[in-house]
Amino acid sequence: MRRSSELTVHASYSFLIFMLVCVGFVGCEKRAWNNSLDSPDQLGLLVVDALNRKDIEQLNRLRVQREEYLNWIWPAFPASRPPNNFPGDFAWSNLNKKCNTGMKKWIAYFGGHNLKFVDIRFDRPTETYEGFQLLRGTVLTLQNVAGEKRELKILGSVVVKNGRYKLLSYED
Repeated sequence: MRRSSELTVHASYSFLIFMLVCVGFVGCEKRAWNNSLDSPDQLGLLVVDALNRKDIEQLNRLRVQREEYLNWIWPAFPASRPPNNFPGDFAWSNLNKKCNTGMKKWIAYFGGHNLKFVDIRFDRPTETYEGFQLLRGTVLTLQNVAGEKRELKILGSVVVKNGRYKLLSYED
């Protein structure tokens, strides 16, 4: 009898651990990724705010980070697989360099000018990959203190994952 109850307890613990692992995996896929946003407009507002404050750290937080890129974006791109097999670290290094150059450049051009966010739109077709989409051809419309509007192509694609938005890159 004791052996039977030990097996029942062991089976119960095993089932509980199995369920926690399953819920953990499902929960990980659905959880919001760091600094992702509710809408493209929210992203545009925060980019403009960071430019106005010359805040390169905030601009950096608004984009996909290394681990996110290497773990789920890069593997979905065709260049990551045969026949190309480009290494993810190589792709990240190039993207990161482009972003760092772009963020510095755009802060130098537009930083501290008290700009106002007007609109964000995407002029190229959306690309769908496993687990996410890329909104392409990003155009950011801003207004200066004189009321003049200007359309800028300073942002790269925007990633949409689980209904949340984050920049893939900055143009350089």
